[in-house]
Amino acid sequence: MSLRLDEYRDFLAGGPQTRSFAALDPSSFAAVLAGKSGGNPSLEDQVAFHKAFPSDSVVAIPYDAGEVVPELEWSRRKLCEDAEGLVMWEETLQTDSGLKRRVVADKFGTIPWIVEPAVRRAEDFELIDFTADRIRENASSIAQSIASHPAELANGGMLPASVIYTAFEVFYLIDYPDMPLFYADWPERYLASIAKVHESNLALMEAMVAIGVESFNTGSAGLELLSPRIFHEAIVPFQREFNDAVRKRGRFTNYHICGHSKKLIEMKIIDALKPTVFETCSGPPCGNNDDLGTAVRGVSEEIITKGNLNLELMMEGTPEQIRAGVLAIAEATRGRRHIIGQADATILTGTPHENIKAYIDAVASLS
Repeated sequence: MSLRLDEYRDFLAGGPQTRSFAALDPSSFAAVLAGKSGGNPSLEDQVAFHKAFPSDSVVAIPYDAGEVVPELEWSRRKLCEDAEGLVMWEETLQTDSGLKRRVVADKFGTIPWIVEPAVRRAEDFELIDFTADRIRENASSIAQSIASHPAELANGGMLPASVIYTAFEVFYLIDYPDMPLFYADWPERYLASIAKVHESNLALMEAMVAIGVESFNTGSAGLELLSPRIFHEAIVPFQREFNDAVRKRGRFTNYHICGHSKKLIEMKIIDALKPTVFETCSGPPCGNNDDLGTAVRGVSEEIITKGNLNLELMMEGTPEQIRAGVLAIAEATRGRRHIIGQADATILTGTPHENIKAYIDAVASLS
């Protein structure tokens, strides 16, 4: 199964779903497939994955602003490593106001995560502003550093995409559980920094459109930690403006939430964001929706839904169970514009290759 690019573009733009699409987001799995210890795959790793498991491929072009903007390049020092390969890194960044510090954990087959964040107090929000301003000012040079990739992907039958840090994620500077507390304590300061991040997102999106990027992946990691009220005030206005700006340029947006989306669907908050594609509408154990069929029908028909194969099932199930899961998704979403995919952001390390193939073959059999 391979992506027929024009047909997929037409589908994203509002055309009918003439067949079932199988969209996989390998993320850290692509790095493991390439034999890398870290969880951040290169573009070459992602392309290699999609050649090994041909599906309808929307490939995110990785970029590192720190490689282009020296002021954003964090220096690393290993603190410790345990017997299971978990490494702790101290990272520092020199800014106009002094040296900033954070601690990051890294383990084979996973995406790095924050142990000690750089932003802990109201005065630390200046680091968010500093980072956002540097990206906004250097958006064109960041895009030019990867300018050759979109055409290469499109020529290979893949839709070139870019991950854009949303206002919520703020460049891995804030620990997710702290976000609602920061908002409650310093709402004006929080929103001022979010506005800065939003400006940098728009500038980077414009620069990426100019080099041929067609789809923009955004998300709200840890969203279930926030109340709908905070989400309405601190996320929706910025994310809706971003999605509208992308749409006006004839491009597409994919908005990701890690499962707990029931209340946001019921309150029509997803409809207010109006992404091209929304993922996911998961039920237990991945999410809190009652069932996939009810959840997808709570989202506007203008919005394509995506998901919803359980990652644990993909890793631990049999090929027969995978095929049954795909058929169940197709039945639950019948009559909806829906892309069949996994129910989170990445394929888990250790997933058997035969299960991935069974998934792709099962989706192809629906066409």
